[in-house]
Amino acid sequence: MSKHFLCFLVFSISMNTYASEKEISSKWCDGNQGIAEFRTVNATYVDCLTTEYAVEVEFDYKWKESIGQSLHYAQATGKKPAIVFVRRQKSGVDYYTQLIDAITHHRLDIRIYFINEEEYS
Repeated sequence: MSKHFLCFLVFSISMNTYASEKEISSKWCDGNQGIAEFRTVNATYVDCLTTEYAVEVEFDYKWKESIGQSLHYAQATGKKPAIVFVRRQKSGVDYYTQLIDAITHHRLDIRIYFINEEEYS
């Protein structure tokens, strides 16, 4: 076995195969009968538009961005704001509590869907 092949084999085995945000968003949206990547009048894209919600799908560590995006998408579509909070398996920080604390503190009416990354990998 050549040295290069062995190095590639070790690298391939050690890589984790996690789904991307776009893949998770697409699967979640399909499962909830939504429209993926819905283009708004502002030329922005809602990750998933359902009959009731404009949904932003975001990994846990980017929770701060998800609040603003969900509110913007709701305003642009006339739907209610929602966030699919994707908890990463390797995450060591409780970002979910931070998200809930910020939403509660500001009395924001945002629906939260909690999923684990490995459920979509």
